[in-house]
Amino acid sequence: MNNERTAWRQGKISILGIIAILFCQVLLGLISIPCGAQNNDPPKSPIATIAVGWTYLYADQGNDERVSLNGWFARPSVTIGKGFSGFADFTNYYGANHKGSINSHGFTFGVSKEIFTSPRIKPAIFAEAGDVRASNAGSIVNQFAFATGASFAIPLRKWVSLAITPAEWVFLDPKGDPRNDFNSKIGFSFPIGKR
Repeated sequence: MNNERTAWRQGKISILGIIAILFCQVLLGLISIPCGAQNNDPPKSPIATIAVGWTYLYADQGNDERVSLNGWFARPSVTIGKGFSGFADFTNYYGANHKGSINSHGFTFGVSKEIFTSPRIKPAIFAEAGDVRASNAGSIVNQFAFATGASFAIPLRKWVSLAITPAEWVFLDPKGDPRNDFNSKIGFSFPIGKR
């Protein structure tokens, strides 16, 4: 068990995990490509959306320490076409560990692909990368972040959907010390315009 933790901390397993997750996302993306002209009149999609809400992060602090952080997120996205969209994700987390208070601010950009959509639920897979600025007891660290996961939207009305990200894996690399975090989000998504 100790050797597994050491391997995980050294980044040996996390690289294999990244490859496996990316392979699964590519496979799901290929499966979800529309087959021919089954639908002659596709539904109109919004030009853009903005999702806002609450976020939870189970954060790896190093040395086998984890903390639970809570915060908020804002995620504007632009529809590219064929189920793809580009987005920016702005997250803020607050909490504390044994050193003191933690403030973490993420700024990432990515691409999502809707898969197996229906009028009642719109699941998607996504990948994003960017920077996370973490402040802990006065010490500030900027670190590379890569995240991937699955989300879905449930339309409630024409002007609002429930936006849920049940599982997002976040890889951080502060000063050469790889970390693996788990993230979840829930909020509301608002469409902007129609194509």
